[in-house]
Amino acid sequence: MSRLALARALLVVCPLMGEHDQLFKRAFRVPEHAMGELGAVLPKAVLDAIDPDSLELVQGDLTGALLDERFIDALFRAHFRGVPGYIHFLIEHKSEPEEFTVLQVLEYLARFWLELLRREPARKKLPPVVCVVVHHGERGWNAPTSLHDLVEHLDELPELKGLVPDFQILVDDLVEQSDEALKGRPLGVFPKVVLWVLRDTRTLERFYEHLVAWADELSRLSSEAKEDAATVMRYILTVAGTDSFETLRKRILEVVPAAEEPMATAAEQLIQRGRIQGEAKGKAEGKAEGKAEGKAEDVLAIFETRGLAVGAERRAQILQCKDVATLDRWLRQAVTAGSADELFGQ
Repeated sequence: MSRLALARALLVVCPLMGEHDQLFKRAFRVPEHAMGELGAVLPKAVLDAIDPDSLELVQGDLTGALLDERFIDALFRAHFRGVPGYIHFLIEHKSEPEEFTVLQVLEYLARFWLELLRREPARKKLPPVVCVVVHHGERGWNAPTSLHDLVEHLDELPELKGLVPDFQILVDDLVEQSDEALKGRPLGVFPKVVLWVLRDTRTLERFYEHLVAWADELSRLSSEAKEDAATVMRYILTVAGTDSFETLRKRILEVVPAAEEPMATAAEQLIQRGRIQGEAKGKAEGKAEGKAEGKAEDVLAIFETRGLAVGAERRAQILQCKDVATLDRWLRQAVTAGSADELFGQ
């Protein structure tokens, strides 16, 4: 079995969940990359109002307290030009349109502002927060982009609109962006390639269709930033369709020969990840098995202490049981049972 084939086999223990999230965070928690994304989607008036060089990632204790790491992709803040204070930018990604994304963002905003007031009780005003959702689903974004879109009867009773909170999110729908539009964004080669693979990789036909258009960027990334290129290749190898690794490798190297080294690195990382996860799983299973064996022996010890004989068949059944809950029940029953048969309902 080749290394790539072995990596494919190990994907059974390397679930896809989180692959999109990890790649997006790796690329867009970098202020320079985030500023490029914001520059592509924010209204010009907002861009002109902020100092792009002041953009910084809100992280560490602040991120943990304001928005738990599990819930946030990237939170930034920047100075206004000539005006005291900050504007915050929440950059999220979605692999599918979700009907209640705006409500989810509202929860983020409320938690953010409440925690900020707790930390800065002298505040009299709240800082503005703009949310950008980068969507890389296959069918395009078709979910609401404003809170009022989620609230029923506002059209029939427009008097309610002023009494119900409302705000909008900005959706960067990658499926609507052409290759040339993505390549023309004010971004470095790594975040550009990330946006492309997020958009296309889950459908092999689309990935192959656009591979030639991205050959120069992928080749440049492979030559200039091998670690970033390996990250991209690992994502591709993990997410892309059902083709064998050998087929996928051949198709990519035909167009981008420079990708061979990053691809080999990515395959090696997948193999290592599988080994590490496999070892952890084995240790956990071994610990659980040892616990079950100990409880089974305790059941037999109770019968022995009480002077009750346990036949060979029942002894084997007790020792072979690996279900801890069942063994716990048998332990309790063994204290009063008249024989080992009673454990089995006989």
